[in-house]
Amino acid sequence: MKTKLIIFIFLLIAVFPISAKSKEYPRAEIKVGYTYNGTFVRGSDGIIKREIPFVLLANKEQSKFYSLDTEFKDSLRSTPQGRAIERQMTTSVAKKYLETKDLNVINAVVYPTFLYIFRSLLDNELTVFDYAGSFEYGYYTEPLGEIQWEIGDSTKTVLGYECSIATANYHGRHWTAWFTTEIPLQEGPWKLTGLPGLILEASESTGQHSFIATGLEASNQEMYPIYPYRQYEKMSRIEMLRQLRNYRDHNNSINSAELGINLGKDHIKNKEEAKIDFLETDYH
Repeated sequence: MKTKLIIFIFLLIAVFPISAKSKEYPRAEIKVGYTYNGTFVRGSDGIIKREIPFVLLANKEQSKFYSLDTEFKDSLRSTPQGRAIERQMTTSVAKKYLETKDLNVINAVVYPTFLYIFRSLLDNELTVFDYAGSFEYGYYTEPLGEIQWEIGDSTKTVLGYECSIATANYHGRHWTAWFTTEIPLQEGPWKLTGLPGLILEASESTGQHSFIATGLEASNQEMYPIYPYRQYEKMSRIEMLRQLRNYRDHNNSINSAELGINLGKDHIKNKEEAKIDFLETDYH
C-alpha cells in the first residue's frame, strides 16, 4: 500500500510541475513540523484520540499552517488529471480494505483535517479556512494580537532549544505554551502566536488538545495559497463553529435528509462525551 502511494505521489509531481509554479509566492525562512493531539467524539465509537501532523512555514511577515496530506489531496482534486489519479487511489484503497477490513488503510484517501491558517503581519490579520459541516466549507479573518500572554519564570528544553513558559485564556480555553527566543519569530501552531519567540509546545488545561514541535529547519519553500478545488463561504468564526457543532451532534439526521436515506438516529452523548469540545469553546 505504501509503495502504491509513493507511485501516486510521483504521478502527481509529473502532472503538476507547471501549475504549482505558475507564479512566485512568498518564501518561508523556517519550516516547523508539529503533531496535533486531539480528542473528539465519533458517534457510537465514543471518545477518540487522534494525531495529525501539521507544518508551519513562516518568515518575518507571514506564515502558513496546514496539513501536507490535506494539501496533497486538494492538489489532486483541483485538476482533471489529478482527479483521475485520485480515482485510482480510491479504487486501490477500497480493494485493500475489502481484503483486510482494516480501517487504517483508508487514510490514504480520507482527509485528516481541512484546516489552513494564513497569517499576515503586514495586514495584521489571520485567515482561517476549515470545514463547516455536511458538504460546506467556510473562511473568516481575525485581527492578530488577540491573545494576551503572561510570561512566567519556568523553563524547559524542547528540541534542544531553551523555552520559557507563557499562559493565556483564548476563546474559551486556558493555554500553556513553551516558546524559545532563540528563534525570534512570533509564530506557533494553530492560532497560538504573539510571543517574543517561536512556540514549540502548547496544551490547554483539559488535556483534550495539544501541539508539540517534532522538528524544524531553515527553509526557502514557497507558501502556496489554497488549491482551487472547493468553494469557501465567508462566515464569522462563531457562526462557523456553531454550524459545525450542530452537524457533529445531528449528522445522521442531516445526512439522512440530504441523501434521502435513513441512516438511523443521532448518537446521544453521555456525560463524559459531552465534555469533549473544539479547540475554541466560546461559541456556546
